[in-house]
Amino acid sequence: MLRGMKLLPTFAPLMCALALGNAAHAETAQQLLTAAQLAYQKNDYAAAKRDFEMVLRIDPRNATAIGFLKMIAAHQAKDKGAATAQKELAQLIIPKIEFKEATLGSTLDFMKKKAGELSNGKQSVSFVVQPGANSMTTCTLSLSNVPFTEALRYIGELANIKFDYQKYAIVVRPRGAVATNAPAPAQ
Repeated sequence: MLRGMKLLPTFAPLMCALALGNAAHAETAQQLLTAAQLAYQKNDYAAAKRDFEMVLRIDPRNATAIGFLKMIAAHQAKDKGAATAQKELAQLIIPKIEFKEATLGSTLDFMKKKAGELSNGKQSVSFVVQPGANSMTTCTLSLSNVPFTEALRYIGELANIKFDYQKYAIVVRPRGAVATNAPAPAQ
């Protein structure tokens, strides 16, 4: 019994240090998790990925970090396809565009048809118009020898819309609409 009492003062500081160390790790993991989520919301995927991976080093089973890393990987895969599609469309030069009070719907139909013609059927374009992007908005535009993507940028400015290139479609959104839904930070 006396022997056990002598060991108690030796182990007590050690146990306190371990408890404080675990608390510090938990606080650090939570701070990293919060920083990573904020980076993700700002579309800074490189910083978010780095911080989520650091969280996993501290807590390998952290479900929030695992979920966000999967979303970042999916986003990066999608962006690669989108960048390729946008680059291919930028190489298409439209000889002449003449719109006079044309609706957004008719301008998108024209652009879709032009992409097929200019690429000899190799490049097809699909537009996905989201709610809030008024297809009855009209625009007047006169351009010559303009890249396809630049023509879309001009149309977007006139119609107060934004074009988001994706691998299989171009999404038409009202200006100011959020492109992706970022999850809320963990509590």
